[in-house]
Amino acid sequence: MNYNPFFESENPLTERLGAGFFEALPKVPGIYKMYGSAGRLLYVGKAKNLRSRLLTYRRARPGRESRKVIRLVRMIHAIELEEHPSEEEALLRENELIRNHKPEFNHAKKQHEAYYYLVFKAGNSEIITDLRMHVREEEKEQTYGAFKGHVTVRRGLGALLRQLYIIEHTISKPFELPSQLLRKLTPLHYELPTDELAGSDWIADVRLFLEGGDSRLLFNIMEYTREQKLLESFIGKVILKDMEALKFFYDRCCRRNYEINEILDLESPLIPQEKLDDYLVQWAFAKEG
Repeated sequence: MNYNPFFESENPLTERLGAGFFEALPKVPGIYKMYGSAGRLLYVGKAKNLRSRLLTYRRARPGRESRKVIRLVRMIHAIELEEHPSEEEALLRENELIRNHKPEFNHAKKQHEAYYYLVFKAGNSEIITDLRMHVREEEKEQTYGAFKGHVTVRRGLGALLRQLYIIEHTISKPFELPSQLLRKLTPLHYELPTDELAGSDWIADVRLFLEGGDSRLLFNIMEYTREQKLLESFIGKVILKDMEALKFFYDRCCRRNYEINEILDLESPLIPQEKLDDYLVQWAFAKEG
């Protein structure tokens, strides 16, 4: 039998916090802040029912919980509670605390996330795309976002640029694509010389796609590839993979931002980076309601 030193005989939380702490736990939404020695904030959590959630920590045992939870329980010396009127308000407060304090055990929400603005310019001779962290006033009308997710955004944009390049040049082999567009993540800045696409319905479709109001672009790309019999060519696998990335980017970024604007009645379609996480919470609860 392996001896696990995390708990000598029983879960240490009852001894450290006292049985009275658990008996008095409220059955309401809220957040809980777990502190280690010297008052170090270890973890911030949200609960629909504080009593039910915290009792799971009291009952935690090696073999039944993850090593992370067991390690956290071993380190806890104090727990502070904040009661909130709703689970939504508790989640917003949790986001705020994690952003400001970056507790050691809140790995998921404190990891760096990219919040990109996507600039799409279409002129008579070229299409220019840029991924930026700030909005330039003179480019507001050509800017979309903020979109969350480094990989999601850059793969989505890469897929979009590849498909526009294929349409512009009517190519059927992957090696005919520029090397910059064959990378897993598209460049932050790209310029695509264009003649066929300039002023076409494709540009209007791309703008609707990025606004999140309509995904007809995906349908039209597939129609084009069938007409050109590209799915049977060497580039067919690239197209299908790109369509998956574009659909994911549309659902997780463009469409979601559109719905946030609609449901929350925001003043501008451009969402501030620092507001996006909180808007996502409000959007999710509004949809449930």
